[in-house]
Amino acid sequence: MPKVPNPFFSFRAHGSLNKLLTARQRKHDAVIEKRPYPKDAKTSNQLAWRTMYQLCTDLWHTLTPAEKYTWEANARPRHLTGYAWYMSQCLRPNPGIYLPLAGGTMSGVINMDANKITDLPAPTNPQDAATKAYADAAGGAADYPMNLKPALTRYVLPGWYIAYTVGITAVAGRIYYIPIFVAETTTYTRICINVSTLSAGSADLRIFNWNNGIPGSLILSAGTVNTGTTGPKEITISQQLARGYYFLAVRHTGAPLVHGPAVSYAVHPPVPGITTTSTSRAAQTIPHVDAAYADPAPAPTALSTPGQATVYLREN
Repeated sequence: MPKVPNPFFSFRAHGSLNKLLTARQRKHDAVIEKRPYPKDAKTSNQLAWRTMYQLCTDLWHTLTPAEKYTWEANARPRHLTGYAWYMSQCLRPNPGIYLPLAGGTMSGVINMDANKITDLPAPTNPQDAATKAYADAAGGAADYPMNLKPALTRYVLPGWYIAYTVGITAVAGRIYYIPIFVAETTTYTRICINVSTLSAGSADLRIFNWNNGIPGSLILSAGTVNTGTTGPKEITISQQLARGYYFLAVRHTGAPLVHGPAVSYAVHPPVPGITTTSTSRAAQTIPHVDAAYADPAPAPTALSTPGQATVYLREN
């Protein structure tokens, strides 16, 4: 309970009553008023400045003695301490030591120390930063070759150059994964094979995603074609593929001869050839597995030559 040494409502009253009321002299008057307490509103601006102040203080403590001496020397002509001059510059909106949230101009190198910059918008100017997704989709658009687009029917094995084809025997029950590279976003209208020597049965044609060098999730199960007769076997599709790597796949129930690249002639696949032994030619580019289809694709267990690249797509 407060003690009042003098009449609180007298002309000589001064001091505070229980931190609620304050009496003081103002010129010739005695004034009694509610004691003011500043309100800590904790607005976003207040919190931002407090954070900035703490960051600047922490940064001051990381300075070397020589750096602090430089700040002290620059502060003396201004009748300030080195710390006060440093803080005044650190908290300046821009240019300062920190950039404000509203943005500004950097004057030095930024070391992110393994931290990420996130939520970038799509770039619009030549010097704008870009996200990984944007860069992956662009993929050096100025460098990679574009598709030929004459006003003709165009069957392609994307990413491949094949000088000559011959009939090659398919193994029943084996899935052949044919790597392709799509140079630009394309909608394909057919998927097909060409049977040169018939074998009773069917061929199941599919497209799989590329998953770090092996077939991944299923994109399209186009259906089956009959290999009991010879000639081109097509399935009508409407499948758009963005620029990137994929696998075409075929699985036969019979053992027909199907047109594929003649490996004794020029063949340029979109991937390097590999081999499973150190003494063999690196000439195998078609992974395969003896299995039924699944999603994701069954992992390949062996390799075949480019001759098994027997599936084609039509662009228009």
